[in-house]
Amino acid sequence: MSDQTFRLKLKYSPKEKEGLAYRLLPGEERRGQYRAQAWLNWSILPARGQDKKGTVVLLHGVASNGSRWEEFTETTALREHWDIIRMDLRGHAASVCSRKARLEDWGADLAAILDAAGVTRAVVIGHSLGAQISMHFAAHWPDRMQALVLLDPLVSDALTPKARGMRRKVPVLRVAEAVTRAMNSLGFVRRIVPQDLRAMDEEARVKIAKGGEELQAFIRQYSSAKADLQYIHLAPYLRDLVEVGRATPKASLIACPTLVIGSSAGTFTEEKAMARWVQTLPHGTMRAVQCAHWPMTECPQEVARVIEEWVEATL
Repeated sequence: MSDQTFRLKLKYSPKEKEGLAYRLLPGEERRGQYRAQAWLNWSILPARGQDKKGTVVLLHGVASNGSRWEEFTETTALREHWDIIRMDLRGHAASVCSRKARLEDWGADLAAILDAAGVTRAVVIGHSLGAQISMHFAAHWPDRMQALVLLDPLVSDALTPKARGMRRKVPVLRVAEAVTRAMNSLGFVRRIVPQDLRAMDEEARVKIAKGGEELQAFIRQYSSAKADLQYIHLAPYLRDLVEVGRATPKASLIACPTLVIGSSAGTFTEEKAMARWVQTLPHGTMRAVQCAHWPMTECPQEVARVIEEWVEATL
């Protein structure tokens, strides 16, 4: 398929695609490339210091995009010695895609982006779906891994009853996705709007600080399919839910140094069960933070400190 045919099939004009792309920080460079029927929107922020230690890659979660990492990228101490890459996963925001994406596709996209950036190995940090992709990448592309950081990964052995119930719905999600893609092929495609997660997080923290019913309202909002579907098409959203529910790779395959940041008030994972799983990793370290499932929204400074201290001590 030619690039021109691909652009027409996606039904996105360059202006529309540009409008869905997350904003850049000063000094950050936007990159992009076609791969396997998708346009990959990503960016790189070069390290400020002279003695660069490597590259950090940031992967967002379900129905999210690269703006998830704007605040972290801007404020983290890692900026001094590490290049930082963030992206829209295929099927999200400006990384438009004409077919379903699986963990294998996202992993191959990441490998291609590392190649394009001239990076041999990286520290990969992922949240939720991004954590699933990161684990899969570490298991199947071990030579590309310098280290791994997982934010509340949906590890099979650590799921709450709520999360296990969601996994049982995967066959229904597959059918719904197939019907949706058939409708899309007939021209029934919704318009989606840009999603600024940094602004959303600032509003959410007001609710979190109040606690009680306001905190529960935050959890409902950030768990809401109706809210998510303003920013992502239905078919890739359903695919996100299918892929995030896939079985966790064998712990023995995740051989690189690994930091797992678990949730002590988990919506989807149980802290003690997560800690037991981390003990089975060849080089695993567990830290828990007080959050439901969205650590970069709920306690970003604590998470940044944990990551920075671990990277400094380990790499």
